[in-house]
Amino acid sequence: MDGEVVAPGDVVGTAEEYLPGENVEVDSEGKLRAQVMGIVIRDNKEHIISIKPIKNNGLLKMNDIVYGKVVALPNDRVIIVKIISVDNNGNKVSLKDDVTGIIPPAQLFNGKANSAGELVGIGDIIRARVISRGPPYTLTLRDAQLGVVYARCPRCGHVLRWRSGELLQCPNCGAVVRRKVSLIEYWG
Repeated sequence: MDGEVVAPGDVVGTAEEYLPGENVEVDSEGKLRAQVMGIVIRDNKEHIISIKPIKNNGLLKMNDIVYGKVVALPNDRVIIVKIISVDNNGNKVSLKDDVTGIIPPAQLFNGKANSAGELVGIGDIIRARVISRGPPYTLTLRDAQLGVVYARCPRCGHVLRWRSGELLQCPNCGAVVRRKVSLIEYWG
């Protein structure tokens, strides 16, 4: 669908439907794959599909600690994050522009989880570290102090409370949810 955010390697169509446009390549099976993180643009008149790269103004530096909202889990292997603020000596400084972060499978959590959905949920607020220089920023959750800092119950929507380790519990319906929780900070 138009406006959908995709990560590099995501399938955006087939060679039978569309011609590859900017930032799209055809794989050996005839699938059209995104070459960059960006927004899908379909020209249904010319039958061309392109990806408009997501860019920002380079506010973040390597090793910055950032807070962001999980907005997508494409293929349940990658986490796409809207970065909302950066930690500046203990103060959270809000970012004026939309800044996108991506957490690839290798940066999730020491290889313990089989899928991104075992570590975070859509809408969770996470604390992550920047490990790349340019947009979209590559983030990591691999340190103990990194992970989910705020989450809501997938059943009823109440704020989850930290129970112990990786377990969060809903005070309303009693649901227990496993997350990769930051060991130094949880807001619930």
